[in-house]
Amino acid sequence: MILGWVRSADDALGWAELPFLRIGPQVFEQWHVEPGVVPCVGWLEGELCAYGQVWEDPVEREAEVTRVIVATDLRGRGVGRTFARLLASEAIRRGFGVVVARTTRPNRTAFACFRAAGFVRMDRADEVAMNLDQSDDYVWLQSAPAPDV
Repeated sequence: MILGWVRSADDALGWAELPFLRIGPQVFEQWHVEPGVVPCVGWLEGELCAYGQVWEDPVEREAEVTRVIVATDLRGRGVGRTFARLLASEAIRRGFGVVVARTTRPNRTAFACFRAAGFVRMDRADEVAMNLDQSDDYVWLQSAPAPDV
């Protein structure tokens, strides 16, 4: 079902960082055996509506919200924003005080989703440092703490 939400090469690259033709059930098998990967799904009115992951990095003492995808027919309705917030909350519940997200520069949809979820873009110097061991020049965001009510 989740794989059916990947409708284009841009979807595949933006979500899984894989070419469209390499997207298949094996991606979940590969991802879910990796240490520190916490797969999560979202449900709305009894229907599967979102998938994403929390990557735990105990060495850096941070977590990353990643691989967020929303059911095609629910996009643009705030489901991604809400789900990204829930993933950040799950990372905090698991003991991580720093929660980050990243996206490729062309993926404006993911950037807008994370911003709407309360993530704030890191300054360029921090992005450069975060990208030192990465294969791409990512845009990095950090989850801003919820304001006290």
